Amino acid sequence: MVNRLVPLLVVAAALGACATETRVSVATDDACASYGFRVGSAAYEQCRAREFAARQQGRVALPYADTQIYADAQAMCRSYGLTPYQSGYELCVRREYAARRPA
Repeated sequence: MVNRLVPLLVVAAALGACATETRVSVATDDACASYGFRVGSAAYEQCRAREFAARQQGRVALPYADTQIYADAQAMCRSYGLTPYQSGYELCVRREYAARRPA
């Protein structure tokens, strides 16, 4: 009985050693990943580049109208490749709007 059990345990241990797990961790402030873009994809990289460029421009001046800030936020999200009613679009608009609001 033991002679049968030992080879079975050796095979089970060998197969268990072959199992691997791959995890991708995304920072909680990674807007593009939260919009639904797959990390590492071309669309994700384009989103990251455009978001970085938008952040470099900074916040808008105080007399800038809220409706214009909202329109700019929508336009930026569309430039990321998101469309209205698509998963992540509303989150994108909220984040872009908040980033453009005067401090």
